[in-house]
Amino acid sequence: MNFPFFTCGGLFWWVDRYSYAGWRIQECIWTKRCRLLDPYRVRRAAGKFNDCYQALMRFVNDWEIPRPPKKAVVFLHGLYQGTGAFEKMTRRFAADYETMVFAYPMLRFDIGRTVAALNDFLSRRSDIEQLNFVATGIGGMILRCAFAGNPEWAAKTGRSVFIAVGSRGYGQLKKYQKKKWFPWVFGKMAKLLVPEYALTQVPKMSKEFAVIMAGREDGKGVCQWLGCDNDGLLCVADARDKKAKADFLAMNRLNPFLLTDNQICSLTYSFVKNGQFGTGKRIRTEQLMTDLWDN
Repeated sequence: MNFPFFTCGGLFWWVDRYSYAGWRIQECIWTKRCRLLDPYRVRRAAGKFNDCYQALMRFVNDWEIPRPPKKAVVFLHGLYQGTGAFEKMTRRFAADYETMVFAYPMLRFDIGRTVAALNDFLSRRSDIEQLNFVATGIGGMILRCAFAGNPEWAAKTGRSVFIAVGSRGYGQLKKYQKKKWFPWVFGKMAKLLVPEYALTQVPKMSKEFAVIMAGREDGKGVCQWLGCDNDGLLCVADARDKKAKADFLAMNRLNPFLLTDNQICSLTYSFVKNGQFGTGKRIRTEQLMTDLWDN
């Protein structure tokens, strides 16, 4: 017998296998046992995947859960971020899109295993007509690698937004990559953070996308020791991608708070829906932005 109880939503040893109307079926990477979570992260059933799926269908019928929209936005988190990091942003999209936050064991899976899990997760929702993506941190790198395999679901891709994604790696970590503690702290996908690997081994983004970064008005950055304009963790220059359809430099924002910033939530929604950032206005001049890109 299964008793409902609150969970943390899965962070280090759970991977999402299915999502519908805010409900998720997760699998434990150690025991392969699945569990069904409702939108409030309460466990409603446990057992094999089919058991959890059948339980979900019963809840859908008994609780008369409305059918979600045919268009969806999939959120991909970065290192040490849980599904709750997108809570405010998912509310912004909820009226027009089905929101699906893909959770994966960030320190336990390598890039290949994570991409395979994402492919399986998205392939199970054949009823969705359009897939859009919002990614932060290494979530953006995972998405790029997933597109490179040309999976079936890629044909339904709409638009994507990268928020503080280190597309060029994290330059400040280069000198630490051979330290013994490096893979212990950053897990099996630590190489995605290294500039050499990010620039040469991670495929370029092949779909329509935009980039949002954060920095300071004075161009010196939040952390002076990084030696570049930055949001406290990521240098603006490391987040740039010349193939992006649009980019936006949010001034005086800190990396941990980007996903809860009202302006960034609105800009992300605008690009996914309309293909542009709308009324977003940069403070820094275009000339300074051009100088930054060229460095």
